[in-house]
Amino acid sequence: MQRIMVVDDRAENILAIEAVLERPGLEIVKASSGNEALRLLLRYDVALVLLDVQMPGMDGFEVAELMRRNRKTQTLPIIFVTAQHTDPSYAFKGYQSGAVDYINKPFDPVVLESKVNVFLDLARQREELQAQLQEIRELQSQNEALLAAMGDAILAVDAGGRVTFTNAALKELLPLRLEPVEGHTIMDLLTTNTLGDREPWMTSEIFVGCRYGQQVEIKEKLFLRNGQEHLPVHVVARPINTADEVFAGAVLVLRRLVEGDAALQTQHRGRRLPRKSVSSVLRIFDRTNGRNLGRMANLSSDGFKLVMREHQPLGTIFSMSMVLPETLSGCNTMSFEAELVWCQPSEYTQDFRCGFRVVQISEGDAHLMRQLLDML
Repeated sequence: MQRIMVVDDRAENILAIEAVLERPGLEIVKASSGNEALRLLLRYDVALVLLDVQMPGMDGFEVAELMRRNRKTQTLPIIFVTAQHTDPSYAFKGYQSGAVDYINKPFDPVVLESKVNVFLDLARQREELQAQLQEIRELQSQNEALLAAMGDAILAVDAGGRVTFTNAALKELLPLRLEPVEGHTIMDLLTTNTLGDREPWMTSEIFVGCRYGQQVEIKEKLFLRNGQEHLPVHVVARPINTADEVFAGAVLVLRRLVEGDAALQTQHRGRRLPRKSVSSVLRIFDRTNGRNLGRMANLSSDGFKLVMREHQPLGTIFSMSMVLPETLSGCNTMSFEAELVWCQPSEYTQDFRCGFRVVQISEGDAHLMRQLLDML
């Protein structure tokens, strides 16, 4: 529903404008004086003001000037509706006080409707743009929460191998490193053995593969340098290209390899992931704020159980993401909507065992779910 305001001290003039512009989806707010118009503008959001110039008390010029001083109304387009004037200074005064156009009385209905439609279209486009910007901000916030909550370390490097971004998980892997990682080359961090030997970025397997648009996966050849320690890591690197397909860098996902790690067993020995190890591999978090929701206790095709620290109202719908135990179909996470259907206190701890039903999931994420279930 769009809304415009018509301001005129004569009711017949308002009725004439209303007769031309009245249509479904358009509300016309009417004011018979400048004071009433200013008061109504604080209550309603309008796309356009049709403002009579010659009114007793406060004229149209004064109303426009006061509108321009108010933050809510200072950008509202104003079309002055006035008797025919040939004096150029009269029009100049109107534009100076904030008008964007004039309509002379008696007005042509076709001209009036055309001019109003232009500003209604502009307002509609502006609202759509604001909605898109809000969606972008929400997606950005979700992505930042996702990166912060992921158990895997994530780095972005430029074409020269210099680190431009890291997430919080990398800092947890490098507790002994005091200086920031950003600005250093990735090969300052990765070694080819526990002795600290390194290879140049330009001849590395990561650079050579990503440069030609290939995903590179290195399972047992690289180590992450943490002070005097060298931690074995599983590395997956994906290329970043510009719009014209020029190599611009890569995104690296690093996972520490620990003996006995269920994910390591899956990746390196080809075993199925034991169901009893699900809780140590799968992480569930709230996609809207990155908060850890709980520990996975069981998983099926249409639902799962979580061990949660807090009781939640039944029927609550959560936007969730799950960090996968390994890369599946090129993905490290999957997302879905799930409803809390039951919640019971644990018998021996202060936790709560909660059952969730998946209520919305994309076709791609459903495919990842099936792949994950095949591993269990």
